[in-house]
Amino acid sequence: MVAQGGRDSWWRADLKNKQYDVFGDAYDDTIYRRLEKAWTKDITTTPYLDWVKNLSESGWIHLRPLADFMFVGATPQLWGDLDPNQGPGKDKEVTSGDEITRRARERERRFAKTNVCRLDYYPNEVKKESFASAQDLQTSLDERIADEIEFRLYVIEDLSRDVIEAFGQKYKIEPDFWRAHIMDFAWSNVRDRWRNPPLLDIVSRHQNWMQLRYVTARYFDANDKSSRKEKSSFTEAAEEAAKFNIFRRVDDDLSNKSYWDKEGAIVGLTRSRATFWLQPSGPQKSTPVDPTVTKGVPLWRGRRTLWPTPEYGQTSPSSPPQQDNFFDHFVFWAQQTKLYPNCEIDHYSKAHVPMQVLLHFVVSEWLTMSDYIKARLNQLDWEIVKPEFFGRGKKGVNDMLEKLHMWRRLVPLYREMVSETIRHTEQFSGRIRMPMTSCKSTDDGKHMLISHYILDLAHVKSQLEEYQNRIDQITSVVTAVISIDNSRRGLQDNRNIGRLTWLATFFIPLSLVAGILSMQSNVADISRNTFVVYFATSLPLGIVIAVAALTLSFSRSLTQHLVKFKGAVWNLRPHQKSH
Repeated sequence: MVAQGGRDSWWRADLKNKQYDVFGDAYDDTIYRRLEKAWTKDITTTPYLDWVKNLSESGWIHLRPLADFMFVGATPQLWGDLDPNQGPGKDKEVTSGDEITRRARERERRFAKTNVCRLDYYPNEVKKESFASAQDLQTSLDERIADEIEFRLYVIEDLSRDVIEAFGQKYKIEPDFWRAHIMDFAWSNVRDRWRNPPLLDIVSRHQNWMQLRYVTARYFDANDKSSRKEKSSFTEAAEEAAKFNIFRRVDDDLSNKSYWDKEGAIVGLTRSRATFWLQPSGPQKSTPVDPTVTKGVPLWRGRRTLWPTPEYGQTSPSSPPQQDNFFDHFVFWAQQTKLYPNCEIDHYSKAHVPMQVLLHFVVSEWLTMSDYIKARLNQLDWEIVKPEFFGRGKKGVNDMLEKLHMWRRLVPLYREMVSETIRHTEQFSGRIRMPMTSCKSTDDGKHMLISHYILDLAHVKSQLEEYQNRIDQITSVVTAVISIDNSRRGLQDNRNIGRLTWLATFFIPLSLVAGILSMQSNVADISRNTFVVYFATSLPLGIVIAVAALTLSFSRSLTQHLVKFKGAVWNLRPHQKSH
């Protein structure tokens, strides 16, 4: 299947982002300085922002995107939609006063965007308080923590300049924590200036934060139309994701056109991050989580509930909220301090509950993603075996290569994300200085509960490696099927050419006799006897030539069979002598 313009269907020109003449590149700061001057105009710097800006100019150049994020109000790639002096196109100025006002308000909204929930863990309960403004959040941060509070957790949905400023200034959070969360690119081009250099293992082991990377899958029904009839729910979700301050994107995996799929339905995939910061010497913790689009539903209706299945006659626990919103779902389960009643508790610490819940969610999403990849590969297997039965036809086999190409790109990326999550989890679990909840283990007694999730992540990684090998094998099979199909068509063409050759051979004598008899100066002089002579001569001659050709073909085939028979007899002679 080829898209319009001769391009492959997986190619999306709107995502190629070759806008170095607009945003500049990593090796020339001329354009960047012009942009920086534009988005810092009339912006009052704050202490934490000013500190980050100074660091980005003093050798820590990888922090420049964080400073730009705080100045712009979102990822710098959105500056074209927020700049009050220039339109989305190059050299297009905004002349409408209403548009200038709208952009200024949108930028202020992004600056002040706040959706934070505070959870205070007391010995016997958990108290929750939500904040929708940066002023209320700052007031909460300035409050003294009561002595009976064991620890305090702040859950942050999306990020904004005011939220980063409040937490960064209060708790002196290292900028790398925010920098790692604001963007998510699968890879960077050689000219991209927003690449984040990786940390060495010896350096990352001393961090006070960890990051979990995962992929969420949402199902968008074809009948689930938005308020504007011309747009589908998937398109609405993509536009909604563009309104996030952090850079996240809903992608169509282009695999949802199999026999079992509903026509027009789409499964959207989003690369996500959850970051957890732990105060080195204090009860404070914070975790930014990704916002969730409201369109669509989680694939297969989401994760399994964390409560164990109650026994018959046992009272069911309170129902958790819908899984449509990751933030609300995490806040609910982070308040449940007794999620694992089957564990042996030596020194129970509620501080591990939010970390366990976060890991539980991330691992569950990876397991769902693994099942989804397996389903798509199994569908491809069946479509290869019986393409006509599944309505694919012979032409549909060629389309399978495009689906396999997408998974050949995505699966190695997902494996890299899982490996990075495993590394962060291993490092972070060793840095926690507090009593740990432990469970029975068949291997060697007790282990840290956080470390148990590493086994599940390792299982997901092994599955992805198996899928990668399977994709290569299926690709080889599809290529072989296409080659066999082409060979069959070539053989059929050769047979047709052979039939035409026989037909031409039969008409050779007819044409010859007709040519001889046509040597007549006056056509009217051709008599009835001429036609009798023509057919009496040409037909027997044609039959003789056809019989001769068939005899030669049969004798050649008989000779080949005799040679094979003699070879088989010759191979049997040593065997007979041995008996």
